[in-house]
Amino acid sequence: METKSLAAAMVLGRAFVDAIVAHDWPTIAACFEPGSIFLAVTPSRKPFKEHDGGEAAADQIRHWFGDADITELVSSTIEPMQDRVHVAYRIHEHEPDGWYLVEQHAFITPGSTGIAAMHLLCSGFRPVPA
Repeated sequence: METKSLAAAMVLGRAFVDAIVAHDWPTIAACFEPGSIFLAVTPSRKPFKEHDGGEAAADQIRHWFGDADITELVSSTIEPMQDRVHVAYRIHEHEPDGWYLVEQHAFITPGSTGIAAMHLLCSGFRPVPA
């Protein structure tokens, strides 16, 4: 993998995290290249999510985080992992029924114009006691 591609994927990883916190769904979609894949595993009744393209990935992220009126980034890391980039973030957010903490780990496979693939693991939305 070229260093330039990996560096660009790290920039995309930061843009992806910042866009989640800002609820900037178009920027999330723009991080992905045409024909990209988004695969996620969540602790839910239907744990496997599979989507094609940036718009579908952004819609999934919006489904998870879009109800929050406050979204705060607690921590994040973005680091190279051979030919991929590991992106981890912990978010504290307020939704209509209370406060939650959520952590996600994503592995980005860079493409020529954006994220070619993202494999994501989610902790689920863990309630924070009042």
